[in-house]
Amino acid sequence: MTINRHPLQAQGAGQAERQLPDEAVVGYCDRLGERLTWLGKVISEEQKEGRISQAASQATHAFLHELRGTVMVMALKHARQLLDVEPVPLTIDPTESGMPTFKDFWQLQDDCEHAQEQLEQIPEREMLSGQAIEAIFHGERPVKQQILWLQRAYMVRLAATPIVADFRVFEPVQISTVGNDHVFAISWTGVVRSVNLFECATMHFVERGGWHVSGGVEQLRGLVQEFEHGRHGLQEMIGLCNDAGWIVPQTIERVTIGPYYHRWTENDDFIQQAFAVAEDAEPWMLRCTTERVTTTKALQRSTMDKLLGREPMASGPSIKSTALLVPLRIKQQLGDRDEDGNVCAVYGLSKDGDLVC
Repeated sequence: MTINRHPLQAQGAGQAERQLPDEAVVGYCDRLGERLTWLGKVISEEQKEGRISQAASQATHAFLHELRGTVMVMALKHARQLLDVEPVPLTIDPTESGMPTFKDFWQLQDDCEHAQEQLEQIPEREMLSGQAIEAIFHGERPVKQQILWLQRAYMVRLAATPIVADFRVFEPVQISTVGNDHVFAISWTGVVRSVNLFECATMHFVERGGWHVSGGVEQLRGLVQEFEHGRHGLQEMIGLCNDAGWIVPQTIERVTIGPYYHRWTENDDFIQQAFAVAEDAEPWMLRCTTERVTTTKALQRSTMDKLLGREPMASGPSIKSTALLVPLRIKQQLGDRDEDGNVCAVYGLSKDGDLVC
């Protein structure tokens, strides 16, 4: 059983957001992006250990790449605060996740819709360079050109970067063929707004071969779209997918990225004790949780199930595993347990960039 130690969290309360100082935003985004890159290597190691499937690993890597790109654009957006251009400060969730709040992602999406229009109104880089040189020769500071340069860099990067959405479904990928049946994997990603965590789920399923008018992959895709409207348990998802004709669910996996503990989060005594051993290094922790459910047997089919080609499956228990990415000094202190003393795959990152498990 997991005990929520934070007294405010236990009461369903806590500081919902914290504004970062202007001078801290770029460093925060840069370090988060770098640590998400290393988390991708942790996911690869978890796949080698058999704790996550190859399809789920690939989908999570793609999501981490999208998340890193979004964080880098966020750094460009809020770097303009130092020139008093960006009026809205970056906010993070200091109690639940340590990540930027979904409000900040929504603002990026809103900017993205107008990026091309604004780019057409900003001079090209060559023209801005010429104007800046001319201003310098006249003994003036090229502040206006600096602002426009940053604005153009932000808009160009924003227009070229897929921003993390609150829910997105990827196209199903065919993995293999067994007789007339086809084995697929479908993945979807999302943001848990209540706690500002990121999720990537992958389901393996079999599409029965032969002729059929309804059901199949298209109906399953429609059922997955309905997951956007609520947070479902994995067993519940399998139950919902049982309504798709000619589809046999096999496994479903969900990777949750976060929480991310650092100097700006509300850290309890256990985390503070782990951070204390970091000495001169900046302490931090990035957690990743994988949950997996496998179908165990076929349920009894009703007459309607047979008519619609449905093969409902029973789901087994949920199996969870946790990976923790920390500086190597904290890894040496924790060993193979997290800050609570629970068994956990702890990965230490050395100053030279080596990953130690």
